[in-house]
Amino acid sequence: MHRHLGWMIRVISLLFVMVSAPHASATNGVVGPGNCNYAGLSSVLATVDGSGGGTITFNCGSATITFDGYKQVANAVVIDGGGTITFDGNNASGFFQSFFSATLVLKRLTLQHGVYTGGVRALENIGTLVLDHVKVINNVSTRGPVLSSGNLFVRSSTFSGNSANSAAAGDGDGGAIENSFGDLDVMGSTFNGNTAAHCGGAIYSGSNTNVTNSTFTGNSVTATSCGGAAIYQGGSGVSKATYVTIANNTAATFGGGVYSADPAVLTISRSILANNTNGNCDGSSTALVSGGHNVWFGATSCPFSESGDAAGNPMLGALGNNGGPTQTMLPAGGSAAINIIPNSQRLVPFDQRGGSRPSGGGCDAGAVEVNAVIDLIFYDDFD
Repeated sequence: MHRHLGWMIRVISLLFVMVSAPHASATNGVVGPGNCNYAGLSSVLATVDGSGGGTITFNCGSATITFDGYKQVANAVVIDGGGTITFDGNNASGFFQSFFSATLVLKRLTLQHGVYTGGVRALENIGTLVLDHVKVINNVSTRGPVLSSGNLFVRSSTFSGNSANSAAAGDGDGGAIENSFGDLDVMGSTFNGNTAAHCGGAIYSGSNTNVTNSTFTGNSVTATSCGGAAIYQGGSGVSKATYVTIANNTAATFGGGVYSADPAVLTISRSILANNTNGNCDGSSTALVSGGHNVWFGATSCPFSESGDAAGNPMLGALGNNGGPTQTMLPAGGSAAINIIPNSQRLVPFDQRGGSRPSGGGCDAGAVEVNAVIDLIFYDDFD
């Protein structure tokens, strides 16, 4: 419990420092008015990154900037779209490649229609990348449209309709995110309708990964030789999925929900796995581990027998706006997930929407705490 909270505090502190406190010597820049286009963004980015880093904001109203080639970032750069800016790859370009020396924060932006081009995926990270209140929509690559071999932090973001479409050996992993090396931390985010031609319909990880308070639904793996339509854990990663809802995902043969392969270890705690086609869970007893208080439902059970683990219908509603910055699946009254976790076993004091845990006689399994009071101060930029 204390290790999990320690990790969470580390992520929150890092995000706060990166997003809220640029270095005192930073050179900031504004795109617009009059240059709310790719050339304008390129010019401002060159100035800010070339100076050693800073924050880029926009004075463009609601605008779509169409990329004509991906941009490289070498320093500490924050790009804040304010919730009104869309970057569009026009199915011909990617967006950014962050170098080993870089800390790139993308905040309150939509990234859509990006593709693999010039040897770089739609969004490629070698250093540190933070996606904060970002929508990653309908991007396509031979492998993970978001490809990270550094450290990747995802907060309150949505990944929808992305795909890794190559069936070639070594490709096709991670329909939304491929975490090759480094650490991947996902908090309060939703993955919907992503597809992989090989492993990991939403997330493929070959390294350490922590997923907390997040929803996976409608993701798929099309290969008959691999699974993990929501999460595939491989390599030697030691990973956790905590308060996660994984429902209605599809694999062609096995592991419709999650798959973990030796020698990796994926520990699932306080989560819901329901109605995933061709199995909610798959993997050996050493690679796929229960942390307790999980609920599963469907034709194939999960091999969990720790305290609080139980089969039962979570009675999940459709993915929709239930409050908070991302869409979620709200359990109905009578759900087997409600109050299943004793308050003494609470690991996280809030849900995906920013709702407080507990809201009843115990905490609920999965990403949503039913009837919780939602406080967006935590999830909405600490203000």
